[in-house]
Amino acid sequence: MFDTWTTGGLDLVATAVQASGVDAAIRYIGISTGCGTLGASLSLGTSYTSLTLTGTLPANLNSGQTLVLTDGTNSQSVVTNGAATAGATTIAVVAFTASANFTSGVTGIAPVPQSSDIALYNETARVRILANGAGALPGETLASGYCDGTQPSNIYVAVGYFGGSSATSSTGTGTLIGAGIQFWNHTLNADTQMYQADAII
Repeated sequence: MFDTWTTGGLDLVATAVQASGVDAAIRYIGISTGCGTLGASLSLGTSYTSLTLTGTLPANLNSGQTLVLTDGTNSQSVVTNGAATAGATTIAVVAFTASANFTSGVTGIAPVPQSSDIALYNETARVRILANGAGALPGETLASGYCDGTQPSNIYVAVGYFGGSSATSSTGTGTLIGAGIQFWNHTLNADTQMYQADAII
């Protein structure tokens, strides 16, 4: 179950950030594990110039790219200082002071999507929306779809909502309508749950 927007909300998005009249219905959800998780904890009030990863960087990052660190409670944006290549175990960043204690192995790292993106960074799956229903809050829709149970569990992932008439199950299609970083938890024969606030692009 995914928190998205009502049809009315989508029409508003189409008018506000795209061209009026564009087919902006959410059709697919893209999923990415982002850059992975922190391999070394960050302490509140301490200055840092690099991020250590638990694994290796899955894809290249550009210099000046904004990354989000989040543990589900605390979030902070940092900026890459130079390019980082796939396979690296650290990411150089512009000096920043940690705004919270970020725990290794728990804190996720993901690039902030741009409105012009047609795919997420290291997008690993794209799931078709099968059904939509009105949510409890104004502008909220509950959109259902099936996700691959082989995806990694209990991690933070980047999630993008793609729509428009050109959106297909292939990465690199459609219009990015909204994105966020969410916690991914699944078990066999159980509902997939993803939570944490999403942002309209």
